[in-house]
Amino acid sequence: MKLSIITINYNGSSDTIKLLESLKTQTDQNFSIIIVDNASEETDFSALGGSQPEADQPLAGAKNPGGNNILFIRNKENLGFSGGNNTGIKKALNSPADGSNWVVLLNNDTWVENGFLSALKVKLEGLGGIVGIPLIEDGRTAYYGWVEWLKPTLKHGYNPPYSEYLRRNRNYYAIGGAIAINGNVFDKIGFLDEKYFLYFEDADFSLRTSRANISINFIDEPKVWHHQVSKTNKKLGAPLLLRYHYRNALYFNWKNGSWYIKILVWPWSFWIIKKQLWKIMFMYKQRESLAILSGVFDFYRNKMGKIV
Repeated sequence: MKLSIITINYNGSSDTIKLLESLKTQTDQNFSIIIVDNASEETDFSALGGSQPEADQPLAGAKNPGGNNILFIRNKENLGFSGGNNTGIKKALNSPADGSNWVVLLNNDTWVENGFLSALKVKLEGLGGIVGIPLIEDGRTAYYGWVEWLKPTLKHGYNPPYSEYLRRNRNYYAIGGAIAINGNVFDKIGFLDEKYFLYFEDADFSLRTSRANISINFIDEPKVWHHQVSKTNKKLGAPLLLRYHYRNALYFNWKNGSWYIKILVWPWSFWIIKKQLWKIMFMYKQRESLAILSGVFDFYRNKMGKIV
């Protein structure tokens, strides 16, 4: 089994190094690591061990724990979760030396115990498609996510998975922070939708997978520790986060919903606008309301990708 772990660094080198340190002690060292830097600041890029701004390079020295096969890719611009992971996935699958048949996406603010890879490989034997890996976040284990239509956010499920039921229910999705994907999935449905940039792309990818009759499985072991669940919120700030959520929620529902959901997207968006205008009128959380309105109008104008 050829397996590549892909993680994205965006001004988070200290977290990324902690993840690498946890991979250093794996009992099974037969895997590759691809770090995609999403145009971090120079100080963060250098702290991670980067030296060639526009070239793929092996990560060397102290920043390469255990001497693993680590490739460091630096994007010229921030491509977000979807674009950054797509960069790493394409590299993993198309490597002439050892193209991987499985890719594992891990958030850079996660870490794993030393038996993670060996246990995961056992679970992946005989499986295909997508495999959701459980995430320990804020003291609870999230096994999967589920879609609530016409809502601005997605939810995580904290009950142990019942795989047969979840495979039949196409409103469940594998959480992008820890997910294994068989390489043939990309051949059949393509890559992560880069229009989202951030948030909802994992749910979108799972729905596309299930609708192509490709299996989605949820396992209960091994687990991944996610120790900075709210860090992205702090980096982006609450108003910008809300803008992404509402824009992407509207796009997600319009793209993936059934015919009546597609119709209801429009009155739902009008209700969002009305509600936020009332809040602004009464001077209640005006910055947040303005950000939400911007997200709705971004959707109307098909202004997707990174918000600038």
